[in-house]
Amino acid sequence: MDKLIFTMLNSMKSVQTKQMVNAHEIANVVTPGFKRAFREEVNSRDIHLEGAFHSRAVTVSSHRNIVDMTPGSLMVTGNPMDVYVEGMGALAVVTTEGDELYTRRGDIRVGVNKELVNGRGQVLMDAQGGPIVVPPGSQLEINTSGQVSFIPMGGGARQAIGNLKIVNTTGVILHKNEDGLLESDEPKLPVDARIKLTTKAIEGSSVNAIDSMVRMIELSRQYEMSVEIVKQAREVDNAAASIMRMS
Repeated sequence: MDKLIFTMLNSMKSVQTKQMVNAHEIANVVTPGFKRAFREEVNSRDIHLEGAFHSRAVTVSSHRNIVDMTPGSLMVTGNPMDVYVEGMGALAVVTTEGDELYTRRGDIRVGVNKELVNGRGQVLMDAQGGPIVVPPGSQLEINTSGQVSFIPMGGGARQAIGNLKIVNTTGVILHKNEDGLLESDEPKLPVDARIKLTTKAIEGSSVNAIDSMVRMIELSRQYEMSVEIVKQAREVDNAAASIMRMS
């Protein structure tokens, strides 16, 4: 009986973890460029005691933080500073520590330090390294190759001030950090000129609200079923104890 109860308690713990992850995904259903990164793997482990006549197989579940880079929907905004990274590409971000991380979020603007940042204030990296600093001017634009240009104050010809570092994540394992940035197993990914941008558009979240709501209902039912089995196990245990007292 104890084995049944512990099995159900383990199942309930797994369902709670899934519910927490699913709730986090639902909360980011409108976050630009949001990527799902939770993956559960279930394996079977054989347990054999020396001298015993039988072995036992138990289910072991493990959780892995691997980013699903499936592209989200393209949302046209008309803003010349917004970009949608095509295919399996990503934009490089430089952290305050100087590390290189990645993002699919393309709602770009000028930060307080005159650097190009995304909607979360994360500094975007130039293809040559370091941030892209915007000089005083107007009419910033980003083309499909990631080149950033502007018209100087007082007018004149458009001038290039940098190129967004665009990388290809095909075949690369990415992990998501707490700040939403993506970290590669490889030190630094190279620039890939084949990856293009769609301008005046951003990528929506890869979370499907309907699928997430259905999953939430399924997980709630799984949890309720586990609780009910634990209750029934307790009733069976009480009945067995009562029979033992009568004998």
